[in-house]
Amino acid sequence: MSTDKLPSEGEKIFNLSAWDRWQLYHWLPALDIEGKCLFHQPLQVRIHSHAQLLQLWIVLRQLEASRGCLIAWLEPSWQA
Repeated sequence: MSTDKLPSEGEKIFNLSAWDRWQLYHWLPALDIEGKCLFHQPLQVRIHSHAQLLQLWIVLRQLEASRGCLIAWLEPSWQA
């Protein structure tokens, strides 16, 4: 296995569909996160803080979760 394909320290590779990758790319400016999304290439983001990492994780979770999972995640906040 070639090591030039492995992520460097501080990088994480997410296998997203082209649609999910494009949706996430358009969320990045609202989160004040730098990103680059080239045609048929992985989405690249630059995280500068723990808060940005948490925001990115939340958006990724929303993209990858099923509708039922998202409903179960939100129901407690509706009852509050």
